[in-house]
Amino acid sequence: MHEVSLMAEVLSIVETVAQEEGMVAVHKVKLVLGEGLLLMPDSLQFAFDILKKEPIADTATLEMETKEGRVFCVEYIEGE
Repeated sequence: MHEVSLMAEVLSIVETVAQEEGMVAVHKVKLVLGEGLLLMPDSLQFAFDILKKEPIADTATLEMETKEGRVFCVEYIEGE
């Protein structure tokens, strides 16, 4: 269930930035997810609900949007 570790990192970033910006509360966290990430929205929501313990985000809601994924390929050239 990699959704839990992913959400823990998302909330850590949200809380750090909120504190740096002098915010006292975050009301909504919006995630835009690529289709090919193989993430389960229900698991992300569950992880969000159990991990948002800090006072800054404890009443926040999670909004998720799925967009078409993009893939980039960097060509390997031998000898470079």
